[in-house]
Amino acid sequence: MIVTALYLTVLAALLAGLGSAVHREGPAPDVEPAFARRVAEGVLVLRALGQAYADRTQRLLDELTTSTPLLLPSAEGPANTRA
Repeated sequence: MIVTALYLTVLAALLAGLGSAVHREGPAPDVEPAFARRVAEGVLVLRALGQAYADRTQRLLDELTTSTPLLLPSAEGPANTRA
């Protein structure tokens, strides 16, 4: 139980640090204590970052599936150029 409480305390401190260090676009969360507002900002920053990476991965996957396939050498041709 002590380990869980320490984990949550450190996690909240890291999220608060992230929330106060990074300025994101949009309105501030409607949370009253300043520390809780910073924690909520940190969660929103992580969510936006995760969404950006998900969009990037989806775009890369779309490029892979819509690109022309590579032409592999046929089995009938010479497999080895050495004589």
